[in-house]
Amino acid sequence: MGMLTRGAIVFALGMTLAMTVSALPPLPKYIEEHYSGSPEYAKFVETFKGLDMEQKCDACHKPGIDKKAKGHGLNDYGQVVARNFKHREFNKADKLAKDSAEEAAKAKKLIGEALAKAEGERNAAGKTYTELLKAGQLPGTN
Repeated sequence: MGMLTRGAIVFALGMTLAMTVSALPPLPKYIEEHYSGSPEYAKFVETFKGLDMEQKCDACHKPGIDKKAKGHGLNDYGQVVARNFKHREFNKADKLAKDSAEEAAKAKKLIGEALAKAEGERNAAGKTYTELLKAGQLPGTN
């Protein structure tokens, strides 16, 4: 096997590993589950369930922006959630969640804590994210 062929194989394996490691777990399922348990957020849950996956991502990300770019293309709400989110702990718990009820509960708790902390903060227009969510709107802007 030539040096070029081996290099191409190593590069392909490295790229596959890098894409797998950098991928975030699907947060929309956790977000929907978190808010589904609270009747006051029923309008948001209804709106959120009606969106396709890309639009669900727009709750925290700027539409059309590369989510792998620096800052992950987060909108104002996404930035507030991210400040309060323990990503590494969540990723580990989510990965183990399929085999462990304890880890599944931990993943739900971690995202729930980050969302709850973000809800009390205000956007640039002075509205709390709780107000926007209860009104059935996607909370992020810009």
